[in-house]
Amino acid sequence: MSAAALRALIEPLMTAEEVAESLHCSESLVYKLRREGNLKSVRVGSLLRFRPDDVRAYVNGGEP
Repeated sequence: MSAAALRALIEPLMTAEEVAESLHCSESLVYKLRREGNLKSVRVGSLLRFRPDDVRAYVNGGEP
């Protein structure tokens, strides 16, 4: 198993609030980035969550 795959199993999913805090932006910007397809998200039931690797990929310009 690769290091990235192992990290994905261990790291918890992030809320929009946590993503906003880590990016130093508003939650509304996080939702806008998601809506525009710039930031991937996953649904867990009715909840919207973000994978830390996807947040890092966004920060790195699309590269994990």
